[in-house]
This record gives sequence, C-alpha cells and structure tokens, in this order.
Amino acid sequence: MARKKSFAILGANYFGLSVAQALEEKKQIIKIFDYNEENLNKHINEFDSVEGVILDTTNKAALEKNGIVQFDGVIVCFGSNMESSILTVLNLIDLEVENIIVRARDEKHRRILKALGLEGDMVVIPDVMSAKMVATKTLFDIESEVQSTDGEFVFTNIDVRNKEIINKKVFDVGLNPNKDFNIVQIKRNGKIVIPDEYTALKENDTIVIFARNNVVNDLVMKIRGDED
Repeated sequence: MARKKSFAILGANYFGLSVAQALEEKKQIIKIFDYNEENLNKHINEFDSVEGVILDTTNKAALEKNGIVQFDGVIVCFGSNMESSILTVLNLIDLEVENIIVRARDEKHRRILKALGLEGDMVVIPDVMSAKMVATKTLFDIESEVQSTDGEFVFTNIDVRNKEIINKKVFDVGLNPNKDFNIVQIKRNGKIVIPDEYTALKENDTIVIFARNNVVNDLVMKIRGDED
C-alpha cells in the first residue's frame, strides 16, 4: 500500500477548503493553517480527519515551529491577498520547503511568483484553469470528463459501442499507439487492462486515451460509433 502523504493547506478560503476536501477523499493527511480563528473553527468541523491550526503564515518562525518543512506538499491558497501570499512564499523558500504550490490572483501575481523561483506549473490561477477545462470540454462530443494537460493533449474516457470494432484487436482497428494518441488503459468489468496491439476490444469497455485535441473527435467516432 502506498504511503499516505501529508499536506499543509495555507488559507481556509473556498479554494483551500476545496483542495483539502479533495485530498481527504484520497485518504491523505491534511492540516489547514489560517490566522482567522473564527473562520477556521467554522469550517474545520466539515472534515472527518483534517486538523486546523491558527497561524500567521507571514511569520517565518511560526511556520518553522509548526514543522512546515516536514510536509510532502505545501499549498498556499490565499491568492486574493497578494502581499500575504508573497511573504508566505518567501518564508517557505527561506525554510527550504521543496514542494510548494501557490494560488495566484492574476497574471501579475503569477509573474511575481515565477520571479521568486517557482516553476510555472506550481502556480495556478483557478479561474483560468476552470475556463480552459470548460473550453476543452465543449470542443469534444464526449459525455465524460475531459482533462486538458498542456492545451495540446487531453485525457478522456470513451466507451466501446461501435459494433464494427467489438471483439477485434487494437492493431486491427487502427488504435495502436502513435504520435497523436495512446490507449493508457481499458476499464473492463471493474478491472483494469493494460492493452497491447493484440488486445481484443469488448463491448462496453471504457478506453482511457491520451490524445491530441485535433484527433479526439475522430477517436470518438471510431470507438463509440455514430449513435444518431
């Protein structure tokens, strides 16, 4: 069994609480830090196993005393207060915290955080991410979730319903991996199948694909078929 990871959530706002909820669902160890005792106490009871700590994260000594360097990941969530965000990040860098993810308020905030040394993929602007996900999903004729990676490739699930490919091998129906797409796995009757070119496709298999944006609709037609 994989070791549980520990995460420090700095800021008990909507974004921070949502991150904590998602991590708790994954059975991880979470501690939320916030300077506002009333706000923290109001929300901490919504969780089963999340601990809350009253703390001013702009105080480097307080962060160190609370063992911030021991966490596997530290997520700075209060993007609306740019000054507190920047001071907190500087403290984390000074304390040599390795895995820092920061919510940015806007592009200006993101550029400042990158100038401090954070990698681009460790700085997130939630509104921009949400907009990209909505735009990506509207591009494709798929009911299931579409996850964009870098704007060029996506992950998604496609159910096998096209009778012309059922019981045929991956290679025979032209679904063997290439530069445009790859079958990551097949979900079949509650089990995971890692396919090769000789794997036969079964009706109601769910194929998890990693593909370029411009080939997704063609893959949907090939795998799901024309259901109109």
